[in-house]
Amino acid sequence: MLPLTIQQERTRILEEMARIDHLIRGTVSSQSFQVKRGHQTITHGPYFLLQRHENGQNNCQRVGADEREAIVAGVQAYHRFQKLAQRYAELTEQMTWDQQTPDFKKKFRRFWRPSSRKRPSL
Repeated sequence: MLPLTIQQERTRILEEMARIDHLIRGTVSSQSFQVKRGHQTITHGPYFLLQRHENGQNNCQRVGADEREAIVAGVQAYHRFQKLAQRYAELTEQMTWDQQTPDFKKKFRRFWRPSSRKRPSL
């Protein structure tokens, strides 16, 4: 298989982003707590929380067991979308630098040279 050109990879990323129909911003974490009653320690949980930062505040909401699977899938889709958007921005910037004149590139050398030759896998 031939390697994709930058434009082809950008198109593929946009198509993959368009296929993401549902997403939820935030993270899902689990927590449990222990209560001591007499000589016995009782563990409650795990409880699952959806956490996200909105309007300068950290908002948390407990997620029920029946909702957990859908919430986790939505959060994973959001993180996938973010990775794709980051890769798209990298490719677009690379394309922009590739189109510049050698003198222009020389002046801004430390900005356009990739810090790593590895391509992140998506």
